[in-house]
Amino acid sequence: MQRDMTSNGFRTAAALLLAPLAIACAGDAGEDAEGGAEGAAEAPATAETAASPEGVITDLREITFADELAVDLDAMEETESGLFIQVLQEGSGPPAGYGDEMHVHYTLWLPNGSTVDSSHDRDEPLELVLGSTPLIDGWVEGVTGMRLGERRRLVLPYDLGYGEMGNAPRIPGYSPLVFEVELVEHIPTGEG
Repeated sequence: MQRDMTSNGFRTAAALLLAPLAIACAGDAGEDAEGGAEGAAEAPATAETAASPEGVITDLREITFADELAVDLDAMEETESGLFIQVLQEGSGPPAGYGDEMHVHYTLWLPNGSTVDSSHDRDEPLELVLGSTPLIDGWVEGVTGMRLGERRRLVLPYDLGYGEMGNAPRIPGYSPLVFEVELVEHIPTGEG
């Protein structure tokens, strides 16, 4: 089946995980930027946080995540980049790789539990081509290898998300991000 990757839905969805993620969000999904700043809790500066502003925690293991996010870093796989991945539901079929078309439902939270964005609110998954659609680094790494029907929790350190600048007004600088992603459609390269 041939897919028209220039459809309005694809362009809109692809824009969601680019630099303007928070701006592209439709409606009021979550708390305001002031409430979101709680995700970057204060702590004394250490050698690991010396490059970040005073009081900003950049080590994921030192961050207190909201209970409702059910983040347990000890139960997650940590990659070399510092991304944490937890498979919540196994999928089936071939693993997604570069060049594959993927339709992914997701929800994004700040560590304090504030919802930043969710494809479920639009009832339309994000359509992307892995490796072609510009996405934040932690997302590309986190969805690579997913199988159809698989659900994952991803915890991104700030440098795999929106970095030290954040993405105003909803994502403060140095903010880790928590995603839950589900692969709802997968078209391997050459099959579309």
